[in-house]
Amino acid sequence: MYELNGIAMWSLQALAIDFVIIIALFVSLKFIKGWVSNLHANDEITERDNFAFGISFAGGLAALAIVLTGVSSGSFAPSLSQEALLMGGYGLLAIVLIKLGHFFQDKVALPKVSLHSEIAKGNTTASLIDFGHVVSVAVVIRSALLWVATEGWHGLPIVIAAFIIANIALLLVSQYRVQLFKRTNRSGDCLQQAIVDGNLAVGVRYAGFLIGSALAVTAASGIAPYAADNLLVSLTSWALSALISLVVFIPLHLLTIKIILAGCDISDEVNRQKNVGVATVSAAISFAIGISMATLLGA
Repeated sequence: MYELNGIAMWSLQALAIDFVIIIALFVSLKFIKGWVSNLHANDEITERDNFAFGISFAGGLAALAIVLTGVSSGSFAPSLSQEALLMGGYGLLAIVLIKLGHFFQDKVALPKVSLHSEIAKGNTTASLIDFGHVVSVAVVIRSALLWVATEGWHGLPIVIAAFIIANIALLLVSQYRVQLFKRTNRSGDCLQQAIVDGNLAVGVRYAGFLIGSALAVTAASGIAPYAADNLLVSLTSWALSALISLVVFIPLHLLTIKIILAGCDISDEVNRQKNVGVATVSAAISFAIGISMATLLGA
């Protein structure tokens, strides 16, 4: 078999097929986004210059790319047709799961605000919340794909089950942020009202915390062993590990941000003064703690 720098020609053909399918999935996401939103993507981005829609669309692209890194990991399928089927099938499944997780987070976690309507109006804060939702969902889907040490379609039910568990965990995170905002906000407004009012700092901080939490949840893939012969035990271990990871993440985040921003009333800066700088630092700390946990625990 011919080789190019040690790579077999058959592998190059498989790579070419994967790239074609990946690009096709990215393009299809544009039309799916427009169809679901009942908006024309090109018109929103170029004609109306809807910055919020652009952020939301970019979040979908980033989320799909994150999931596809989990799909494309491991060895190639035995044949080119099987490789194409697996990449295309899991890619479409990824889009469906991202949309389902996105819908679940929007409608259950933040039922008092329509992110779709706010994004259509050009609300950048709503688009940042949307970005945080889809990327965090993608992070946990990728983690589930890598955790299931099974080639082909055999691990599909476990991936879906892990996806459901992870979304419940992210819902708990969202409710934690909602209740924390209500308790620390002096004006008495709720988090969802701050989104409608376009408080950009709130959107940055919320999105960063959600993505950081999702990264912390992926630590469960390094803690809980995957046993193909005992799936119930594997899933239970994964769920408990995800919950423990979140319980560890929250105080670590609070401790770190209190040290770095010592003497700063973070809630007042973000909620009342709309300080995007403080919110960005908070989001970066969330990301740093989350990815550190994921890396150290071998996710």
